Amino acid sequence: MQFELINVEKFYQASEENKVYGARNVNLCIPEGEFMALVGPSGSGKTTVLNLIAGLILPTGGSLKHGGSDITSLSLEERTQHRLDYMGFIFQDYQLLPILTAEENIEFPLQLKGFTQQEIKERVSWALKQVGLEKMGKRFPKQLSGGQQQRVSIARAIAGKPQLILADEPTANLDSKTAQEIIELFLKLNKDFKLTFVFSTHDQRLIDQVRTVLYIKDGQITETRTHNV
Repeated sequence: MQFELINVEKFYQASEENKVYGARNVNLCIPEGEFMALVGPSGSGKTTVLNLIAGLILPTGGSLKHGGSDITSLSLEERTQHRLDYMGFIFQDYQLLPILTAEENIEFPLQLKGFTQQEIKERVSWALKQVGLEKMGKRFPKQLSGGQQQRVSIARAIAGKPQLILADEPTANLDSKTAQEIIELFLKLNKDFKLTFVFSTHDQRLIDQVRTVLYIKDGQITETRTHNV
């Protein structure tokens, strides 16, 4: 099922006369299997659009849809459940819980989704294998390199087998070689499992590899480019 933003705007009322826009008239369709990047300078609205897609914030105007259903009409609790059911998240700073092992970090959202212990065990094992860390599940984040921590973060995102993965600057904290390896992993997951990815990124190597590039400035999509990848 595809995700859509239809005539979406998001503004913040700085004063009676002054509206600060994070998104303006954004129309966006994310079909299943898409591999897309949101690109623009800091403050351009990339993260706002990513948060709107996730339903973490609601638009001031317009609507968010998934499979034709309007997400904007859902309650906070329903939007939270929707994210758990359909989305995975990857962050620049990994956001792993330091007191949990790699396995336990992956298990946590699966527990929130209500999977049985056997299902969780199978999904964690599968996810660690996909990211090449099947022998490192018992390690804590401090025992892993930055690239390995990001792989755990990716495993956590894919373990629930979501329809959409949102990744905010996922290569920004990685050295050049590790960043390239992570990009290749994203490409493999997209190809092998038809996982839908939307990235917010400044990384030209990632931009060159995605299928669709949306350039954002002042909250507006100013240009769309499609690559034959």
